[in-house]
Amino acid sequence: MTSILTLHRVTTLEELEPLYHIGADAFCDDPCLNWFYPGGRNHPEDFVVLWKNILRMEFFDKGRFILAATAQDPNNETHPGMVIGFAVWERDGVCEAARSWQGTSLSKRLKRFYLNLKIAYTFCLDTPHRSLSWSKLNHFQHELRTAKAGQPTETWYLGILAVSSKAQGQGVGKKLLQWGIDRSEEEGIPTTLVATDAGLRLYESTGFERTGWLFFDDKRQKQTIMRRNTQST
Repeated sequence: MTSILTLHRVTTLEELEPLYHIGADAFCDDPCLNWFYPGGRNHPEDFVVLWKNILRMEFFDKGRFILAATAQDPNNETHPGMVIGFAVWERDGVCEAARSWQGTSLSKRLKRFYLNLKIAYTFCLDTPHRSLSWSKLNHFQHELRTAKAGQPTETWYLGILAVSSKAQGQGVGKKLLQWGIDRSEEEGIPTTLVATDAGLRLYESTGFERTGWLFFDDKRQKQTIMRRNTQST
């Protein structure tokens, strides 16, 4: 019998923990991550550390919604189920509706500040520094900011979509993607993202169109900037 797939919002750091390994698994062959984090292939444990810090940064940023997808065995309802995928959605904008989603939290801002200090230590002085190229990471972050700046001000932005390699092809990614599409339809604003080659088919099948490119590796490689408009956009 097919497992039951459910989504829930991640609200604690403990709930983040299984996502570290899913991110490392889903993106192990991603050209962009392997470009600015070249040591991740030789040191898989460093790749998990990278994803731990990526997801903690997202967790403490305003307007971020981390959704976890859990597969539940219908024949064993007492078992909590297994987390097999996640998405990071972001409500960008300055209108009242955007601010209501974004919220404000001094505690989160302080925790993000201390996290930044820990990240600086981890990737400058601790063991994982062997895997990271700071210059390439800074270049990619600049290109990503530029790509997002070219999109509409009011938007639901998909920052990350990751599905365990053991669960791909089961509709997990589509369900995580649909959550943000539904929010954009409710508000009448576009949905935007920067797609890896692996995700292009899914995004195009749900109405996203290509609007530009994000280049890296001295413009030898690229990712696709995409947008999905609603009828009222």
